[in-house]
Amino acid sequence: MRKILILSPGPFSKRDYDRFGIALLKKNFVVKILDFTAWIYPDFWKECLNTVYKCEEYKVIRNKNDFLEFNSHLGSVIVIDCLQQNRKTNWAKKQLRKKNSLFVRLDINLYKFEKVNVFRFLKKLINLIITPKEFLYSLFRFFEQNYYNGIKKTHPSDILVLGGLVSSDKSKFKNKIYAHCMDYDVYLDIKNKPKNNVSPYAVFLDEDMITHPDYSYLNYEVPVSEFQYYSILIKFLKKFETETGLQIKFAIHPKSCNTNLPNLLKDFDYSKGNTAELVKNSSAVLLHSSTSISYAILFKKPTIFLTSNELIKSWIRPRIDNFVKMTNSKLINMSEDLNKQLDLQSLLEINEVKYKNYLEQYLKVPNSPDIPLWEIFTKYIKSKQFEK
Repeated sequence: MRKILILSPGPFSKRDYDRFGIALLKKNFVVKILDFTAWIYPDFWKECLNTVYKCEEYKVIRNKNDFLEFNSHLGSVIVIDCLQQNRKTNWAKKQLRKKNSLFVRLDINLYKFEKVNVFRFLKKLINLIITPKEFLYSLFRFFEQNYYNGIKKTHPSDILVLGGLVSSDKSKFKNKIYAHCMDYDVYLDIKNKPKNNVSPYAVFLDEDMITHPDYSYLNYEVPVSEFQYYSILIKFLKKFETETGLQIKFAIHPKSCNTNLPNLLKDFDYSKGNTAELVKNSSAVLLHSSTSISYAILFKKPTIFLTSNELIKSWIRPRIDNFVKMTNSKLINMSEDLNKQLDLQSLLEINEVKYKNYLEQYLKVPNSPDIPLWEIFTKYIKSKQFEK
């Protein structure tokens, strides 16, 4: 069997193991997973080391020699490239290309990028200038990303896996696999399971606004302060329960590192790792800008977007506004609307045209096979005789 090499986008987790369909791929390929986090982001690696899922296919790349040793025993492989572009990763990809490896680009977990707000950009720039160390670091990251995504960009991938019509650069690829996003696999797995006979409820999709691990290595600032955020959120969720009669179930973000949540959420039913099931059995979905909105779209659940005066001032505001526009859903400012009566009937309305468009643009290519993503991938590879 030919080898598949997955270049992990960050610290590899059990969730990644399932989303990348490792169990399914192993039936047809020899699978290896390379995690470059320790080499690219050594400080972040120390923070997340205990969360890594160390399966038998997994290998940590801590430095250049680690990769050279691994690559020395490697022939031509199929590379599922989820790495960002920078000096170290581009060098590693170049070594793999020397062995005539087949590169696969995943354009599947899609969402609409927000437009750059000039005033917010200038404000951030001013804040950086008055902190020289952060300014120089951000400037370095900016030029590095643009340099390696432009001038020094490695050879384009050989195969593009599309998860929606909005997928970019389609014309540049001869080999295209029409499929869907990773969340659609979860949807396929649970859509026909019987609905739990529980009282009607609404689910809140947490985004781990305070301790999200991706903020560190993506160089994102924490958008809100813990006290202000949870203070206003908890007040609103309690108001929502009282006025609508719907209990709130709090779906904790799968990457959440916030050890204070049991204290903050003591008055709510909260859980982790079952977001899709919670959405499927809910009457409504409350959120800010979580990409798990995909489950609400797939299960045709009403979406109610929440913001606050603090969130409006942060980088996350355009993302919330984008989702509201794409779904034509209601937006509530928790800071300003605490004293306004909620109209549940209005909140539960769904714009089916907008939902269908979101599905086709971002979640599933129309008429693509209704089977697991990695089964679609395997069939394509075999049919085109890419296996050697």
